[in-house]
Amino acid sequence: MSKIKITTLGTVSPYLKGDKNCPGFLLEYHDKKILLDCGNGSTRHLSFPNDLKNLHVIITHYHKDHFGDIGVVQYASYVYHNLGLLDEKIKIFLPKKDFKFNKKAIVYNEESYSNYFDIDENTTLNIDDLEISFEDNGSHTIESYMVKLQNKEFKIVYTSDIGTTNFNQLVEFCKNSNLIICESSFLKRHNSSSTTHMRAYDAGILAKSAGAERLLLTHFWPEEEKELYLEEAKQNFQNVEVAEEGKQLILGGI
Repeated sequence: MSKIKITTLGTVSPYLKGDKNCPGFLLEYHDKKILLDCGNGSTRHLSFPNDLKNLHVIITHYHKDHFGDIGVVQYASYVYHNLGLLDEKIKIFLPKKDFKFNKKAIVYNEESYSNYFDIDENTTLNIDDLEISFEDNGSHTIESYMVKLQNKEFKIVYTSDIGTTNFNQLVEFCKNSNLIICESSFLKRHNSSSTTHMRAYDAGILAKSAGAERLLLTHFWPEEEKELYLEEAKQNFQNVEVAEEGKQLILGGI
């Protein structure tokens, strides 16, 4: 039985604070690694050059809190290749449509030992028997991709930044997931009028509506206590925890 290890690298937005980093998750499957977003400070939990080997980086959208450390990964790949410690280029997957020249700046970085690939809603990646697919949630301020990773044994969804305007679409994409890693920027007491980010309360409804097994909350306001997000999500869904920098969880395996 195969297993996948998920390490939380960063959990807060729009800025890092103390030991809390902007969004990022490292998934390890067989000898492959998948980095879901690469926010400011998230590389503090990576181990170079080992984590550069067989590395696939997926940037879900062009907001800087989700790709602020991509230059760190690129430059590390460049340096370690020049030192003879990295033989294979890292693979970086980016939304096909640029936004404010962010994509151009990433791709045209010459101090990088990387290959670049476009993603859109028709993209499917296969890493061994793990299938990775994408869907623009249509509810954020810019094009932003949810990511689904699945094989015969488990299904994981990383929502990235989502709102509530296309809730039924979100439920369908997350249907019967073993794990949803879900943004939960706000609490009900914030009285936010935003429809482009979720509350922890909404994340609980999403997990329940999708028939998910497990919910991992992320994308917190840096000034808030994470326990408040946990309490709010549990009003709608019980098997929930908050993401913590450096914490690991494993799906599958014996």
